[in-house]
Amino acid sequence: MNPNMMVLVAVIGGSALGYKSGFPAGAMVGGLVLGLVVKGILHLGLDTKIDFLSYASQAMVAYVLVRGSDFSSIKELPQYLPAAIGYSLSLLVFTLGLAYVFSKICKMDFITSLFATTPGGLTGIAVVAVDIGANPAISVLFNICRIVTVLVAVPIIVNIIVKRDRKSTRL
Repeated sequence: MNPNMMVLVAVIGGSALGYKSGFPAGAMVGGLVLGLVVKGILHLGLDTKIDFLSYASQAMVAYVLVRGSDFSSIKELPQYLPAAIGYSLSLLVFTLGLAYVFSKICKMDFITSLFATTPGGLTGIAVVAVDIGANPAISVLFNICRIVTVLVAVPIIVNIIVKRDRKSTRL
């Protein structure tokens, strides 16, 4: 079987398992993890011929985000704009500092470190990293670890908090 087909089957199978597990974002996490495991086992590198798939995946994510958006209370959004801008600027400063630290600790160039520590969409970060001349493999590795950690840890943390809050309200 073609190695790319094996990765595709692994992603689809992992997505199905993740979805069936009932884990929040299980389809994405399952597909991502199993696809990466198979890709790692097969020692596959970056596939440069994924322009259409990249476009299609970005378009699907955009559709899901737009379809799931609720702007019924749009009149409340302007009051949050200063906080959103402040958050973004704070995150940018933190990311610059973290990129500097990782560039020194990991002995990588600062630009690669910046793309590796910048929160954002995986495909967007990889595309811009390649365009700028950073090492996309390192950037993608850092971002995949971040995404998987967040998608696995946050639901677990939220479940712990919700269970603790339910117990405290019963007492």
